[in-house]
Amino acid sequence: FVGGYDGSSKNIAERYDPATNQWETLNPMSVARDNVAAAVLNGKLYAIGGQNLSSVEIFDPATGQWSAGTELPGEVNHGIAITVGGKILLVGGRNSADQPSNQVVEFDPGTNQWSQKAAMPTARHGMKLVLFEGKVWVIGGHDESTQVDKVEIYDPATNTWSTGPSLTTARHWASAWVASGRIYVAGGYDGSSHLNSI
Repeated sequence: FVGGYDGSSKNIAERYDPATNQWETLNPMSVARDNVAAAVLNGKLYAIGGQNLSSVEIFDPATGQWSAGTELPGEVNHGIAITVGGKILLVGGRNSADQPSNQVVEFDPGTNQWSQKAAMPTARHGMKLVLFEGKVWVIGGHDESTQVDKVEIYDPATNTWSTGPSLTTARHWASAWVASGRIYVAGGYDGSSHLNSI
């Protein structure tokens, strides 16, 4: 768990061990980050962007230390990251003008660079990503005016997007996961109430 906000941005980092059912406080990030994206790549944790930030920090559990990563092309907050095929995809979020973004950038550890990929059809934040059948499913979110039921599918092999089946309930900041060959989406907010539906 990294960063966050409780009236001010946080640089905290904590780690949970399910074997002992205990939380451990780790060395803090060098920069406080709220609305930060995170992903694991090659055994290290990447804290990506955040409010008013384009910087990246990398936590190495072998040393317990943070180091500077390759900066994003521009500020991204509320973005969502996922690791696919040994690379990190950062999808959507909000830009420096605090507008929803359809930007997709990919970090390649081989070149140590971020590169632009095909833009997501719908600019949004607050969505969830899952990797399902080799493709990245972008589920729900908020497009600035309202919660959306849209599902869009990115194929990293071809760098193309397609439209998936819509959610039955528009929602953002839901939970999503894959189990037994199916995608599950639970909770979130529909614009008027917090949801307990799945």
